[in-house]
Amino acid sequence: MGKEYFLYEKDAQKRIAWITFNRPEKHNVVLGEDGPHFVPLLREIEQDDDVKVLILRGAGEHFGVGADIMSLGPDTVGFSRDPKAPPPTVRKRLIMERRMAHDAVNPASLSTIFHFCKPCIAQVQGYCYGWHFQVAAGVDIVIASEEALFTHPAFRYILEAWPMTVLMDTMGVKRAAELLFTGRAFTAWEMERCGFVNRVVPRDKLEEEVLELASVIALQPLDMLVVAKHYLETLRAVRNDLYAPNLIGCMAHMLSTYMKLEPGDYSVLRETTKMGARGAIREREARYPPKYRLGYAGRAAKE
Repeated sequence: MGKEYFLYEKDAQKRIAWITFNRPEKHNVVLGEDGPHFVPLLREIEQDDDVKVLILRGAGEHFGVGADIMSLGPDTVGFSRDPKAPPPTVRKRLIMERRMAHDAVNPASLSTIFHFCKPCIAQVQGYCYGWHFQVAAGVDIVIASEEALFTHPAFRYILEAWPMTVLMDTMGVKRAAELLFTGRAFTAWEMERCGFVNRVVPRDKLEEEVLELASVIALQPLDMLVVAKHYLETLRAVRNDLYAPNLIGCMAHMLSTYMKLEPGDYSVLRETTKMGARGAIREREARYPPKYRLGYAGRAAKE
């Protein structure tokens, strides 16, 4: 099942490959079973001399909405679903956090995208949320359609265990802080202004624009492209090591799962067990002013 989520195709003549996130009926949500197929596919593309450029895209109306919230229950980070069970020890939690951050078969592990050795473009339309937002942060170039929205909904209930320095580099410290503090969705135009998105185009021109750019990149010698990627990655490592922020992210995520909720605080994870993910998310979003809501319908609503 998971293998069908990452649709792969290539044009050996153009020297371009595509990975399409393929679950359009659910806005391309990524499931745990999908994870083990992503990294091997990327490794295969790295070794394929017929491919100079990789394009990541989403089937249907959206790039992707991240991981399935129903797969992110307490047992995924060491807690029991029994509310009377004691919390896990710190050492067990930390071991699980490290595994989640660095395990190559875990879809939340994005190191393979961050270190992919060939140019990679994200072709973004609609929602670019959660795991898919992290993927977009890790590629080289992002081309977005005018209606695209970007955020990580998890920032409204927990801290994600991934290198926030990537966001600080791609969005700037101030914008990254606003995202972390509010979890709000940023428009494509906002993301272009802060440098996360390379350019914004009309929806009906998105595929054409991305293909043209990929074709121009593919005119360069393959060796030069791979060396250029290594050059950029080495400079980033010298300036800002990616491994250390990963470890820091593990600690932040672990601590945030132990946070004490005060009266009036909303826990989407707790409410999901009572009313399901759809109801919990709808109830959570109703707490925010329309312009701070994550769904298109909610953003258009009147108070």
